[in-house]
Parts: sequence; C-alpha cells; structure tokens
Amino acid sequence: MPARALGALALAGTLALTGCTGEDEPSGTDAGTAVVDGTDGAGGTAGADGGQQSAGPVAPPTGPSDIQPVDGERSASGDGSITVDADHAGFVLPSGSIACSVTRESAVCQVDDGPAVKPEHLAQENLPGCEAGEANAIRLVAGRGAWTCVADALVDQATVGTGGWWVEDVGGTTTDQDGKTLAVLPYGSSLTLGSVTCSSAESGVTCANDAQGEQFQVSSGGYSYN
Repeated sequence: MPARALGALALAGTLALTGCTGEDEPSGTDAGTAVVDGTDGAGGTAGADGGQQSAGPVAPPTGPSDIQPVDGERSASGDGSITVDADHAGFVLPSGSIACSVTRESAVCQVDDGPAVKPEHLAQENLPGCEAGEANAIRLVAGRGAWTCVADALVDQATVGTGGWWVEDVGGTTTDQDGKTLAVLPYGSSLTLGSVTCSSAESGVTCANDAQGEQFQVSSGGYSYN
C-alpha cells in the first residue's frame, strides 16, 4: 500500500502507546502482578487478586485533548494480525464498549461501565483529583499497567478520520456509533505498532509492550496487569 500523509494523532510528552499480546486472560499471582476478579459482559473473566505492584517513577498521564497531529508517513497491512507503521492508531472492540489508543511506546484503553479500580492500582502521578472512583482508563506506563483519568472519550480516537485510518488500508471492519464511523479490531485479531501489540477477544482486550515487559488485560468486569 502506498504511504499517506499522516493525519492521525500521536501522544505528546512521555506517554506513548504501543501493542498488546494475544493472551485472552493474563493471570498469575507473582509479585508485581495485579489481578482483579470480574466477568466480562461477553463471558470472559479476570483471575484472583494478586500482589501489588512495586513503586516506581510514572510519567504524568496525557489526555486525548493533549494529542496533536503529527506530519509523516503511515501504512497498515495484514489480515487478522495487523501491522501499523505510523505514530498512532485507535480502535474499538466489536461490542463497541472498549476503545483503545496506541502509539509505538504505550497503549491506553477505556471501558464503558468499566470495573471497579483499587486505589493502589492508580498511576502514582495522576491528573489532579483523579481517584479510584473516577479512574476510567488503563494504560501501559513505567514497566506496568496503571489506571488514570482521561477527560475525553477514547472512542473519538478510533474514528476513521483520526486513529482509525488504518482500517481502510487493510479493508477492515467499521461500525457506526453516535454518528461516528469507528475502526473495529475483530475478536481474534491483533494490532501491532512498534513494540506494542493489542489483541481483541470476547473476554476483553490485552495490550503489551514486548520491549519493556508491560501488559494489561481489561474487560467490563475486571482487569489485570504486570
């Protein structure tokens, strides 16, 4: 496919999004792995509660409103396993209830009516006033997953005119929601950008940065990360 001028959005500052692994349900109780019970609306589950994460420096979160257009080239290819060459990509799961935004270094996902978040699973540096009860997005950061608050809905970054541009390159699936045409990552498919891969499953979405060993899994009923 010929490269196009990039109209997609890229995360400003240190928060960059990358890919997810194809694991439907991360599990385990090793130190540094947090798992919260829950059942996804599509029937998936997250495992038993595990150990807390070790403290470490966390970059301040960047909201979607801070993302700025970046000039450059972009392309996408693949069928099922989609590879994106760009600064940013966005998608929703087929249910439309989970939206994600991905860059070469990180990923952030938002779940409609998402799971309850434990205070110790919040990012250590967060938006002012962001507490566990208001946390609405999980992201890869500083070697682990963490919850944060975002002001703008991530679904806006999955529109074909923004982060969902890749769906046209691969002849993929779209869905209309609230007057917006959104790129869909089908169940059983994955999207890779740089060292990060996000995988779609009925049990939720899993995103991981293979270069740094970060990973999270989230559904409407639970989440886990390490």
